[in-house]
Amino acid sequence: MKPAGSDSEHGDTIHTMRGLTIDRNHFGPDWSSLAVSGEIDLATVDELDKEIKSVLESDGGNLAVDLRTSDFMDSTGLRCLVMADRSFREADRKFALVVTNGPISRLIDLSGVDSTIQIVSSPDELLT
Repeated sequence: MKPAGSDSEHGDTIHTMRGLTIDRNHFGPDWSSLAVSGEIDLATVDELDKEIKSVLESDGGNLAVDLRTSDFMDSTGLRCLVMADRSFREADRKFALVVTNGPISRLIDLSGVDSTIQIVSSPDELLT
């Protein structure tokens, strides 16, 4: 399986004016991914929220937000992800974050979000 964000045949890349890049792809039978690069903060969170809602409204499957190449996330980004998880649960769909060690992982740990949102270190973990 190709890592989330690498399947250019089926993916779309969104570049924002503020340096955030979001690659939308599909993996496995029923998962979409948003691979996010750059900083998720007050200036960029609306673009991420828009892409998450687009998947929720159009896709019908589950969503993994891949934060492995994100540099920074503030509380507005964290809130966006918590609200996305809630929306996917209400739609009886799965939502997960792909995170490795670093500042975003620490923010997730300190906030306690890891007790409600599924956290994995690789999209492959979602297919088992």
